[in-house]
Amino acid sequence: MKGKKKKRILIISPGPKYNLSNAFEERCRYLSESFYGDILTSGPVKEKAKYGDFLVTCVRDPFGKSLFSAVSFLFLSFFKVWTARSPYSYDMVVTYDPLKTGLIGLIVAKLSGTKLVVEVNGDYTSDWNYAEIKSPLKRYIKKKAMLSVERIVLKNSDGIKLLYHGQVDYFLPLPRPVIGVFPNYVNASRFHNVNDKQEVLFVGFPMYVKGLDILVDAFNSISSDYPDWTLKILGYYPDKSELDALLGSSKNIFYHPPVDPDEMPEHIGSCGVFVLPSRTEAMGRVLVESMAAGKPRIGSNVGGIPTVIEDGVDGLLFESENREDLARKLRMLLNDPGLRSKLGGQSARRYQSGFRPSVYFEKLVNFYERV
Repeated sequence: MKGKKKKRILIISPGPKYNLSNAFEERCRYLSESFYGDILTSGPVKEKAKYGDFLVTCVRDPFGKSLFSAVSFLFLSFFKVWTARSPYSYDMVVTYDPLKTGLIGLIVAKLSGTKLVVEVNGDYTSDWNYAEIKSPLKRYIKKKAMLSVERIVLKNSDGIKLLYHGQVDYFLPLPRPVIGVFPNYVNASRFHNVNDKQEVLFVGFPMYVKGLDILVDAFNSISSDYPDWTLKILGYYPDKSELDALLGSSKNIFYHPPVDPDEMPEHIGSCGVFVLPSRTEAMGRVLVESMAAGKPRIGSNVGGIPTVIEDGVDGLLFESENREDLARKLRMLLNDPGLRSKLGGQSARRYQSGFRPSVYFEKLVNFYERV
């Protein structure tokens, strides 16, 4: 960036963030080569941190992703944009999603005349995103409301970052925004192949969106043939009774409470096989982390998962919600150490060639500059 003036950007990234350094330090260091500005997020404690040329402001939100943080983001966004003075005003507002933060970003961008970039990190048209809502009427209302907000935000965006082609086809036509399609940044530099336990690892929540019931059924159907293998479930389940009901008296299946991001490299780096059986998924950051760790991976053939797993080359894909197909893919890997080693090795090589941070930020900077 020598001889070229840096652009100033405001990034709204919802929480909860429990470790600011893990979430933002490396990201800010790379972004600071081309940009400077502010990042707004939320977490269990109020704090600020300066990484490179970015000031990260974390709003205290004791309720997680609540209306409290949304109101705080809106207030702080207005404050930062309104107090900025030319020639130091913001050149662009970037939001993590086209929903709550997208709407905040749109309001701020429109009133300040700033360009808006929206990241789309999910498929909000999928009914599975609303499966946790028990009332059919409430499910219908929430889905309609979210899709209405997404449509408004996307149609008023100057740039849209997607994770896979076709992700927002539901909302076409769009008024010719700049489109970027590439995987998200994942801070996976600390992920390595630590061990090869006879352990199938699952990481994620909510339970049914991530397809945990599919994996439990598939594993139970073959576990008697592989008594030395275990299935470890790692995730946040506030209502443990639902998980207990799913597991029942299953043998060789264990639950591990959620851990700090700093502990994830040890868990992923030690498993023998990593599985993400999601019913809907835009990318799956854990698939990139397990890729960096050189693990053989199995994922459902849905959404953006095929963009991070090439079937038969660096992992295996199974037909979404097909328990028998997943069981077959598990057997293939549990039966064949050579195949596990081959797929895991190719995973690590693919991470280095296409998913490491420097590759991501080169694409991101180019996308921002086009906007």
